[in-house]
Amino acid sequence: MSNILLIMTDQQRYDAFGRHGGHVCPTPHLDQLAGQGVDFRNAYTCTALCTPARASIFTGMRPHRHGMLVNSMHHESARSIPRNMPTIAERLGAAGYRCGLEGKWHAGDRPPSQCGFVGLDTRGYTDATTTPEYAEHLSRFGLDRPRVKAEGVGWERNLTLAGRMSGPVEGSVPFFVAQRSIDRLDDFAAAGAPFFLACCFWGPHAPYLPCEPYASMVDPADIEPWGNFHDRFENKPALYRKYRDAFIGEGNEPRSWDEVARWAALCFGFTAQIDDQIGRILGRLEARGLADDTAVLFTTDHGDLAGAHGGMHDKSALMVQELYHIPMVMRLPGGPAGTTCDALVSNLDVSATILDLAGVKAHQDLDSRSLLPLLRDPGHWPDHAVAQSWGNHFLCDVRMIVDHRFKYVFRPGDIDELYDLDRDPWEMRNLIDEPQHRPVLAELRRKLIAWCRDHEDPIGVYIRDLYGDRTHCTLANAQPYPT
Repeated sequence: MSNILLIMTDQQRYDAFGRHGGHVCPTPHLDQLAGQGVDFRNAYTCTALCTPARASIFTGMRPHRHGMLVNSMHHESARSIPRNMPTIAERLGAAGYRCGLEGKWHAGDRPPSQCGFVGLDTRGYTDATTTPEYAEHLSRFGLDRPRVKAEGVGWERNLTLAGRMSGPVEGSVPFFVAQRSIDRLDDFAAAGAPFFLACCFWGPHAPYLPCEPYASMVDPADIEPWGNFHDRFENKPALYRKYRDAFIGEGNEPRSWDEVARWAALCFGFTAQIDDQIGRILGRLEARGLADDTAVLFTTDHGDLAGAHGGMHDKSALMVQELYHIPMVMRLPGGPAGTTCDALVSNLDVSATILDLAGVKAHQDLDSRSLLPLLRDPGHWPDHAVAQSWGNHFLCDVRMIVDHRFKYVFRPGDIDELYDLDRDPWEMRNLIDEPQHRPVLAELRRKLIAWCRDHEDPIGVYIRDLYGDRTHCTLANAQPYPT
């Protein structure tokens, strides 16, 4: 029975990872972890929103099955993981594992202690700096509460997007999460039983608030403009412009690249700060003599726009690569090292993989798939990945299917999207109306309809009725999608 360490960041872009290249974001500890294990180059989030993604990771169920479709503070949908749906911690606990979670929860109003974990016991999002545990941490290190100097604002309420945190690293939230994780590792090591520990950082989710030296580590001038920064949304769904205007203010000029680059530099600096804290956790694993008996998985809940597509911020109902293509790494005791895997995988697959590592039989109803058989025989892995979205700040059903080259997005009531990710990785040219791509489009729609049928996603009925059988249903006589 292997020990299992899950390290999860909050809202980290695929390119905010030094090993993936292309941008200046130093992550030496994650780079080293990937060099010692498997780097999944085609990993996607199951949904690009915190609560539904995290609930899926901790249950192995798709959002439409656990019921938390959006962040609970945005809508009165299901607010907690159902009590009759065991989490992976509860399944592992029944098999003799000690299970801990330190850091951000944001998987519903039921706290981790009611879902099989010991550790930092928060509900919903919870700002780490408001917890008594953080106050105790500052007291332990003899530190004053840090202050924030804002360097970027947005949205109608002028929310802080980026800034600099005062004080030493020891007073920062990333250090706080890492220290609690290290202390929990020590407790588990002393107990002797196998353990599962989830270390969940609050960053690099905005506001990007690195302290020095990280706040000055990345020069904005070294960051090239995103290839879609000047997106004018030609032949794109109306939501692109609506989200952009909601951020900058309708009628206002888009933010300049110089301004966005300053935010991105702070985001990358914040990511580097978290990477150093990940290094501390992995270092304690080595010092305790546990590294050879502990499987380590690293991922994030979803990505970050960070100025993409016309200068947009945070996340949205847009199913763009910046939000859905994510970093994911796995290091196994005695497993492959320094390899990359190009299979289309999901952070949802973390759940079944953890159960498989522990020798716990995954329930057949799980939507999650263990990655271990993939490493042994990649030939039986699906050639596509599917993601779901129910919007952000308002409700709207959207689905995405991606293969090794093309991506199709079904958006009822608006324009669908089709992109050639090989030739157009920045998703600037929507191919949905181009005749030469109709065979590709038809095949992706067929696969998406089949996926929805197999996973009991009701939206598949409407995709089929709109596009599936032209002899019975045309766009002219299709029933409107229910709102």
